[in-house]
Amino acid sequence: MSYIEIFDDKISAENIHDIFVRVAGLSYTHGEQDNPDTPPTGVVAELGLDLSKQKVVKNMYDLYMSLCPASDSYNILQRAYVNLFAPGEQPYYHIDGDCMTMLYYVNPIWHPNQGGETKILQSSDRDVFAISPVPGRIAIFNGSLKHTATSFRNMHRFSVALKFIKK
Repeated sequence: MSYIEIFDDKISAENIHDIFVRVAGLSYTHGEQDNPDTPPTGVVAELGLDLSKQKVVKNMYDLYMSLCPASDSYNILQRAYVNLFAPGEQPYYHIDGDCMTMLYYVNPIWHPNQGGETKILQSSDRDVFAISPVPGRIAIFNGSLKHTATSFRNMHRFSVALKFIKK
């Protein structure tokens, strides 16, 4: 299944700012390896899975359940975290496995010349579908699709990621 869906205007401008402030103030640890043969990139802050303690995660969870048709089967939240990439970092293509991946683009400003897109390889591995990190945008896609983040030209790039697995 090559499901990709993009949603805008699901989060108010005030909430976009509040989430950015909250996420920017988190404690981050070294990033992860995208593949066994690549070095780690970026840094990560785990958000936890307790929806009663994590307002951002709870709001994203509720949006996923209302927006994604695959939420009938991919409905167990496996992981919630923030990816942070510094300007000029070059993450690698990877797959997330048999899951649905939800990304929320946290940065409150963006311009096309800034970069920061999420790139998804199409079935040929030669064509790329890019998702622009518009403030407040939500992207949901099948985690088995090979994808990568791209960094911004001159500011840090934050994205909240939620992974949903089958029962």
